[in-house]
Amino acid sequence: MLGTASESKKKIYRIIYGYWQSQCLYVATNLGIPKLLRSGVQTVEAIAEKTGTKAEKLYVILRALAHLGIFVEKPGRVFASTELSDLLITDDSPSIGHFLMHITEPDMWDAWRELGSSLKTGEVPFELAKGQDFYSSFMTENPHSKYLFNNSMSFLTAEAIDPLFEVYDFSRFPTVMDVGGNQGTLIANIVKKFGCQGILFDLPQEVETAPSNISKYGVLDSVKVVGGSALEPLPKGADAITMKYFLSVFSREDSIKVLTNCREALPKDGRVILLQTLVPSLGAPVEYPDGTIPALAAVQMMITNPGGHWRTQQEYQDLFAASGFQLEQVVHTGTSLTVMEFSPC
Repeated sequence: MLGTASESKKKIYRIIYGYWQSQCLYVATNLGIPKLLRSGVQTVEAIAEKTGTKAEKLYVILRALAHLGIFVEKPGRVFASTELSDLLITDDSPSIGHFLMHITEPDMWDAWRELGSSLKTGEVPFELAKGQDFYSSFMTENPHSKYLFNNSMSFLTAEAIDPLFEVYDFSRFPTVMDVGGNQGTLIANIVKKFGCQGILFDLPQEVETAPSNISKYGVLDSVKVVGGSALEPLPKGADAITMKYFLSVFSREDSIKVLTNCREALPKDGRVILLQTLVPSLGAPVEYPDGTIPALAAVQMMITNPGGHWRTQQEYQDLFAASGFQLEQVVHTGTSLTVMEFSPC
């Protein structure tokens, strides 16, 4: 297909092939093939029969994924699982498989096709493609997409918990409120680890299933679940407010509204604890040790959010300063997640 290529051309080719890889991975995961192979090696014919697919076409995809190291191909068109494919199983606890399926599901790809148009119109690509807001409308009408999103967020939170708790102590706060906390995985872990009281705040349709998730951690009696919009006044009573990735969904103007509401809900000695992947400043390494490339993830945020995207540390500092906060400390977790602690001025 290709002649001799320089390293520069190879890099371009790999980028071009990127969506081929992710779509093959999506198809296999959506069919449940990682789970099928966890139980033992199987021929492509057996896999096709169990998934209702055509063996010859399925073989082409499984072979490609084997060449990428996701599966192992053995003689006789037999396939086996790997450590990578086991990570993609989606019927147990929240996994990277849920994240994969959320990011690469067809409706999300429809939105990416509108990226160029959105640059000219200023509209949100997802809304251009689907005619509705991703969070409040689309997920309400599409339970499976909501399931994938919620499990993706729970997975990302679970990945960050241990490194976060190793470097940041929440025990000095009697009550912590997680704003934009989705299913409550973060606040449940904070309450369980540090013995404080918790408040989970997010949109009503987001928190309606949170109690069942929080109960898994045995702290449901210690977490108050409140539904509402962060663009409106927030519940009072917390000594600290956490926001993990949440501020990324808002434009600068709306971010200031959210932060102003946080300031008004907190006592004078309260804290806002921003848990965020920061876009590296110019000249800094562009990729975190866990493989996250924040500048690229910022584009994904822009696909679904009106005006929202990931920002640099300085941009967040400026945003908080405009909302009446000052930076107290920055704590690095050793992962792509950074802690920025702010206090009211």
